[in-house]
Amino acid sequence: MQTREGISENVGARYADRHLALDEPRPFPIALRGVAVVAGWLVPGAGHLILRRYGRAAIFFVTIVGSFALGLALHGRLYWPTVAEPGSMFHYDLITILWCFAQIGSGLCYVISYLLGLGTIPQPWTPTFEYGNTFMFLAGLLNYLVVHDAYDIAAGRKR
Repeated sequence: MQTREGISENVGARYADRHLALDEPRPFPIALRGVAVVAGWLVPGAGHLILRRYGRAAIFFVTIVGSFALGLALHGRLYWPTVAEPGSMFHYDLITILWCFAQIGSGLCYVISYLLGLGTIPQPWTPTFEYGNTFMFLAGLLNYLVVHDAYDIAAGRKR
């Protein structure tokens, strides 16, 4: 009768050179990568949907769109770069450029809200507008990460 140590040594040597091809991520065609990235930016989670990662797509869509909608409900404001004060070193106010970059990352959420006039008219001061802005910034920045994740999956770098 073999000891436990002897069995594990034989099993390890026998199966050490085997690997499953199904476990390795495979790259998608380059055209599909581009479509996944653009679709993922326009509609949060759409890149994962194109890559047949349905669970991730649903979670990302609900999280990002829900965060943006909650930001609008809390009287968050959509930002666009504004001209800086006279005498400033820069032509545009740098903080509004950063805020716009963060919000525009949410794709069509930002574009549709801007076209409908939601969040563009400053509301009378409400105690929740800063929370609303933060949720909208979060939605855009999170969508940038989600688009990058979709590209990594499409490039075959992760599952």
